[in-house]
Amino acid sequence: MKRLAFSILLVALIMPHTIQPLAAQDNENTQSGSWCVSVWYPSSEHPAGLDSITNNLDVIHEVNPFWYTARPDGSVDLYDGAEDADKLAAWRDAELSILPTIANASPFAITDEVRDLHIDTVVDLVERMDYDGIDIDYESFPLWTRDDFSLFIETLATQLHANGRLLSIAVHAKTTDQTPFEGSSAQDWTRLAPAVDLFKIMTYDYTNRNSREAGPIGPPVWSREVIAYAATVTDLAKVRLGLHFYGYRWQRSEVATVTWEGAQRVIESYQLAVERDPVDREAWFRLKVTGLPAQTFYFADAAGLEYKLGFILAEYPDLGGVAIWGLGGEDPANWDILRAYQQSECHL
Repeated sequence: MKRLAFSILLVALIMPHTIQPLAAQDNENTQSGSWCVSVWYPSSEHPAGLDSITNNLDVIHEVNPFWYTARPDGSVDLYDGAEDADKLAAWRDAELSILPTIANASPFAITDEVRDLHIDTVVDLVERMDYDGIDIDYESFPLWTRDDFSLFIETLATQLHANGRLLSIAVHAKTTDQTPFEGSSAQDWTRLAPAVDLFKIMTYDYTNRNSREAGPIGPPVWSREVIAYAATVTDLAKVRLGLHFYGYRWQRSEVATVTWEGAQRVIESYQLAVERDPVDREAWFRLKVTGLPAQTFYFADAAGLEYKLGFILAEYPDLGGVAIWGLGGEDPANWDILRAYQQSECHL
């Protein structure tokens, strides 16, 4: 799908919440029996990421701290700051489910030679720390790992479930099994989804750091197509729609991550107007100022989030919730949008 070449200008006086979602105003009629919000932390370098959790405990149900990585020999290493006792105590007091993330893994950790050792290590870790479960974020694996990865997830799920623990997985977004991107083709949803408890689809970075031209990061039409494919392989109650709370700035051949907060400073400094594509509704603007290189910003805000959720839930009301990447410096009104969709309890 290509972004339409034209855009419409939204006048500055229009407040974000005046853009109406396609879903009915009464969300109770368009939403599943369980709605859960999970957050990856830290998911940006912004120092306020922890505050985003602390200030919105009423709407967050699950936290996935990025604390571990998997080595080629099957062992698990800790990142700096992992297993922070104060954070764990605060999250448990708030009754959040804690499923730490293992990320940046070596594909060799799931091969026949070390798979069992790796699984035992993960299970022992969950038991030692008394976590509610674990979140597996093994990205961009080569295609030859497809069966190995499925077997790893299936076996790990069996052992975790035997101990009453949960298994969550983050997967690349796709609309069909085999794609031009090897990393997504290496993830067999027909085997992975039935095995896990939480299936988090990274429906963002449609346009990303590797994209030469600026464009929407998580367009709703594409995100809905991804959810449509997920509906063919699993119960959507366990699916979490990946939400980006960040943005990108394209400047010549360089792309940098930006926050809503940072984008607002530029908008206010140069008195710019936010524009939105009539289809994806994602906020963007161009900065053209004498003496500065031309820059294009795309970023998440509450108006775009409201439209996206309404657009997707109108067709897939059984969707189980969202998983958020990019805490810190986000539009604070994003959380109000999520509160408006919190019409049912979360059942993990």
